[in-house]
Amino acid sequence: GEVGYLADVTTDDLQGRQDVEGSTLTAPVARGLVRMLADIPLKDREAAATQPTICEDVDSKVALAMPALMRSASREASRINSLCRVSLSRTASGAAGRDGADASLVRCVLRGTLPQGGGGRCKLLAIVLDRSGSMAGAMWRRVVEAVVGVLTDDLLNDQHIIVSLVVYSDDAQEVRLPSTSAELRDLLLSREYSPQGGTSFKAAFELTRWVVERELDRQVAAGLGARDVDIATLVFTDGEDTSVKGRAGRYGVRLVDRDASLAEARTAGDAFREALRRTNCQSYVCIAAFGADHDPDQCQYLSDRYYYINRGEVLAEVIAGGLGALLSSAGQCSVSLALPSGASLEEPLPAVLPLDSAGCLDHHVWLQVGGGCQGSISVEVEVAGDVLLRGAAEMDSADHVASGSFEDHLFLIDLVALRLRRVARQLCGRKRVSAEELNGLRERLTQAKATLQPTKDMANSATGQLRGRAALRERLAEIEAARERLSYALGQFDERDTNDQRTIGTVALEAILRDAGQHVPQGPVAAALSRRADAASDLPAPEKLSKHGAEYTTDAYSCCDARELAAQGDALFFQLGRMRPAAEGGFSSVEEGDGLIAHEAFILLSRDGRQAINSVSSDEGIAFLGLPLYASRGHFLRAQLLLPGVLRRLTSSNAYQAGVSERQLLSLLGRALVSGPGKTERQIVALLHKARAVSAVLSSTPGSHSGATLLDQVAREAKQFVEEPGARAGAPDLFAVAAAGLLAEGWDTARLTELAKAVVRECLRRRVAHALRSSGEPQRLCLAWALLGPQSGNEDWLDRALPCPNAGDLHLDGNGIDPFNAPRELEELELESSGLGAPRQVGTDVLLNILSSKCIDNNPQPKEWGLITQMLPAWGRLTESSGGLANVWLSLDALMTDDDPAHLQDLHRSVAVLRPTEQSPSSLRVAFGDEDEVTKVAMSVCLPDLDPEKSLRLQVATKLRAIVERRTALVRKYPITGADFPRLEIHSGETVRDVWGAPANPVDLALHRKAMLRVWRRTMKAGISMTTKEALADKEYRKRGGAFAFPSPMDTFVRGLHRRTMDLHQDWRVRLNRDTSGDEARREAVAEMLLRLRWDDKDRKARRKLAAIVGRIWDGLEGVDLTEKPPLSSALWLDDAGDDDPVLTAPSKQPPAMEEEEGICKSTGEVPAPEVVPGTPRNVADSGRAASGSSDGAMAVPMDDDFIVVDSAMPSITGHTDEQEKRTARDGNEYSKAEFLAHYGMDLGEGMWAEAAARSSEFGAAAEEDARNRTDLEGDDDWHARAEAARAAMDEGLQTALESISGEVRRRMDTFASDARSGNKLKLPLNLTAKQRKAIHLWAEMEGLSHKSFGYRGRRRLHLSRATMIRHSTDDADAWGSDEDQDKDAAAAWY
Repeated sequence: GEVGYLADVTTDDLQGRQDVEGSTLTAPVARGLVRMLADIPLKDREAAATQPTICEDVDSKVALAMPALMRSASREASRINSLCRVSLSRTASGAAGRDGADASLVRCVLRGTLPQGGGGRCKLLAIVLDRSGSMAGAMWRRVVEAVVGVLTDDLLNDQHIIVSLVVYSDDAQEVRLPSTSAELRDLLLSREYSPQGGTSFKAAFELTRWVVERELDRQVAAGLGARDVDIATLVFTDGEDTSVKGRAGRYGVRLVDRDASLAEARTAGDAFREALRRTNCQSYVCIAAFGADHDPDQCQYLSDRYYYINRGEVLAEVIAGGLGALLSSAGQCSVSLALPSGASLEEPLPAVLPLDSAGCLDHHVWLQVGGGCQGSISVEVEVAGDVLLRGAAEMDSADHVASGSFEDHLFLIDLVALRLRRVARQLCGRKRVSAEELNGLRERLTQAKATLQPTKDMANSATGQLRGRAALRERLAEIEAARERLSYALGQFDERDTNDQRTIGTVALEAILRDAGQHVPQGPVAAALSRRADAASDLPAPEKLSKHGAEYTTDAYSCCDARELAAQGDALFFQLGRMRPAAEGGFSSVEEGDGLIAHEAFILLSRDGRQAINSVSSDEGIAFLGLPLYASRGHFLRAQLLLPGVLRRLTSSNAYQAGVSERQLLSLLGRALVSGPGKTERQIVALLHKARAVSAVLSSTPGSHSGATLLDQVAREAKQFVEEPGARAGAPDLFAVAAAGLLAEGWDTARLTELAKAVVRECLRRRVAHALRSSGEPQRLCLAWALLGPQSGNEDWLDRALPCPNAGDLHLDGNGIDPFNAPRELEELELESSGLGAPRQVGTDVLLNILSSKCIDNNPQPKEWGLITQMLPAWGRLTESSGGLANVWLSLDALMTDDDPAHLQDLHRSVAVLRPTEQSPSSLRVAFGDEDEVTKVAMSVCLPDLDPEKSLRLQVATKLRAIVERRTALVRKYPITGADFPRLEIHSGETVRDVWGAPANPVDLALHRKAMLRVWRRTMKAGISMTTKEALADKEYRKRGGAFAFPSPMDTFVRGLHRRTMDLHQDWRVRLNRDTSGDEARREAVAEMLLRLRWDDKDRKARRKLAAIVGRIWDGLEGVDLTEKPPLSSALWLDDAGDDDPVLTAPSKQPPAMEEEEGICKSTGEVPAPEVVPGTPRNVADSGRAASGSSDGAMAVPMDDDFIVVDSAMPSITGHTDEQEKRTARDGNEYSKAEFLAHYGMDLGEGMWAEAAARSSEFGAAAEEDARNRTDLEGDDDWHARAEAARAAMDEGLQTALESISGEVRRRMDTFASDARSGNKLKLPLNLTAKQRKAIHLWAEMEGLSHKSFGYRGRRRLHLSRATMIRHSTDDADAWGSDEDQDKDAAAAWY
């Protein structure tokens, strides 16, 4: 006990002495103690001398008083004690073998975790790659991809991992690693490192030794101890050493001296390993060999772990796996055993054993123990020469494991693995095997499979009641793979086997056998599962369940209740369907369930989560495990062991992070809160259990602050969310925020009501912000104007269920706003009703469209907002009536374990309190109460810098007036003066948007895409520019009835205005050789450009202004002197003096011809697009609005009249009369023979004309059916009369046919009928019967809809539309899309 005494202690002083428990200290233990004592500072020696630490071994009940080295501390740091658990077991299942040879075997399990220190260890990884000539081609690329796949950018820049790369052939070369893996790939695949030459292990080992020593010296110089560095080396080769040359062969080339080369390689390898030993670092050498040219014996001799790669396809996978194992390992250790007399090792103990990522050692050895063997077995685990773990066990503690237990099955699996290794070692080095011996070996393999079959059946049973089934399955997979390799190897020795003619060669065979004969630790997954099974067995026994608890927790898949599952180490979880986690936390989508399933049953039935399990409650099935069930404390403790694996699957990174992944449970709880809308009793009970489980998980999880739990942290965040509106935008998941209210202790009804309002306000703000994310200031001002209308008193829009079924696309085009008069209007409204107002109709439409549009995020949907405002206050009333949240949990726990009827009554009262009201919770009124709240939130997004203390109308008016004045000044500053684009000081996208705003976009994107595809097909072989194709596509889109719209009235940018006008001018002059001068050509060019440009053709003022601008550009292209012409402001919404061009306003003989398109089609062999001319009845060949004439005759510029189709390009073909015969083509339209010949050519056209003859008769029958459906209905102009006639024609059979239509189709029909907007259309599916189509025709007449059937055979189509459409005809099939597009889209029935 004197100070300084411990420094004088020697090995002789300790050897043979006894510790406080009476155990004798052996020589190895004494030597280790002396080394430890020499490292203890003086102040710690005094403490060690006066207060020795005793560490008890749970298994052997032996305690040793010994200080131990901290794993990550330096030599100068103080050491602490650690223990290696040693457990001995024998089997009682009769698996000793037929001859009883294994009856004396004892399984010795060594488990321990190296203690963590503060400094952190450093890993030095040396990668040595063979780039000899045999590696050229695909093999080298695979090796490079494997290395680059592991050496990520983060790893290359990790300060605690030093990676060195050496390549070798006849000589060795170090590769200087770049900072990124992409650069490393390019470097290794470059000519500098291309494979060539022979193989020299000596050069590889010598250079690797020098590199390792250099990097180690750098770490020591940086202050790190040599013993705190782990050295791992991976050597890859595909052949033997060829560095020593012997005699000369043919042509004077010296041959390889194989024996001398192997000897030199072995000498170099010995020198390398000796150099590693002298570094005092823990080292580990792994060799991965490929192909039939390497020496398996040499590779196994030179390495601690030998991998054989038998196929090139898996080469990259094996190398990447080996590198990953070396990187994930916390280091290596050496194990030494001191055995009593009468005990011996069954197989050699590996010199080095790897540790897993947590620094855990999990290994077992087999001992041959003779009868009457007494004494103890002691274990020492060394790292870099320091003994870090010690343990001991008495030999008589080797108990027989219980038959049928987890330990019994694990013993049996490891015993079979030992027997397989014996088979591999027996065959190693053998060239031939006798038939008798071969039969005996095969019988042993067959017996191994039969021995493990009962264990396999039990481990793969979803209804089994065996603990640790997952660990057994993992170990069985490893043993089965080894048995398959041995079986294949045995087949190579059998010359009589004619079933498999494949041969792998003696080298590959030897490599397989040596690899199979190695005793390596079990895989990291199997080791972790085994530790989990042992931890479950150490937990207290689960509590007995009440009758209700047993009934509620009985799982239909495992046929067990919560107590039975807990006894197996299993637990229940709530079911999840399809799920997609969000990168920022929470979920983008998830299907919540209220059913339960056991963890083991899910893993088995879903094949470890790879496929969904069929479920009666969900069409999608069970794809994931969700929230755990608490049930009882014993059950919850088992669920906690399984929770990390469950949470790993619920995160976007597929990795579990303590304290972070648990937040996913909050998001699931929040989704359970709003699942509905009508909550059943089962859903409410499930919500209670889910909240209980999440509360238990978070309260047992440490938070980021010292001494606080994750539950405390979540409650603080919820409080901040309520009290600080500015911090709400930082909440990544609003479901989690809402769920936090269920778990916050002491929150009353008022507090939870505030939280609910804060959550729904933030939901609305985020939804509006998402819709306006790409909108500019003018669009936001337009929406603000629409929200600040006069007080109307009509708030019916607040009561509409969300999402609105007839809500259209979002258009912020400022419908109804005049930007010049809007400021004055807002000021007048403020004078009339200061502070009072309501959204205009256009404003409410925009808001409803925003809330009804699909938005994929991890925030509550609008239909769920009402439930949040109802359920959170109801939860507050429940906690108040129960006397606090803790009492709610106590009552729920007692219900699961106590049969007192009072607990069930409490549950029914809780359900009654939490059940939502009868009012539909999916409307805005339920969520917000009145429209003022909605308006305020939306206005905060439109104009975030508004001052709430000032009048909103006046602030919006000021901003509107400012932006109009600024835009007016800019468009006048940059006018249209000729053919050149206005010259900006800085020409960029930002400056263009600042001057002219945003461009017009297609209103119907699907229709525009169809038009674009049709133009692309027709002009595929034409030599025209891309801008011309885009212009023709926009023209085709207008022809099909499409329109363009600017985002706001102050946006005026016309895309391609100058370039498209220039293209048309160039096309007319060069390709068509057409005169472009004169008033008539100018008028036609302007009319053509109005069809090709993107602008809103409903605005007459914009039409006049754009016509003047195009005319001015055309004049500039013609070289007209424009010096006397006043500049035109470059805005369609701004009137200028001189905008009305007298040439453009003069009457025109006819609208512009389509000569440029005819020429394009002629050059490609296509039939030209028909020309559209006003004033003639419509032709059925190909119709659409291509141009319009002015209704008042003031302008020849196309307006909005109806047009017919003629073909001026080929009058001899298309100028047919009504007497000409027409036949139905494949597109369903009728054409004359001349048109067939023009489209298909003379030869193919004759055949297609003949084919159309049969089709025309079928089409005629279909037309007769359509005519019968419309008899007595089309001739009556009075809609009411037609409706009455349709009702009279709807007999019982037709009514039955109408009701037999699928519910989804009928729902879409009803929704379409209720939408009164003109221009809508609905395509019905192709699978309707003739009677169903006839019934739909009558139904459409009763609903006032236009209807049309067309097509033939199984492609008969039925389309519905609004009868008031201007741009579409109910008799025009082409208006619904091109024929190819109809075939693709008709079945989908979109509208």
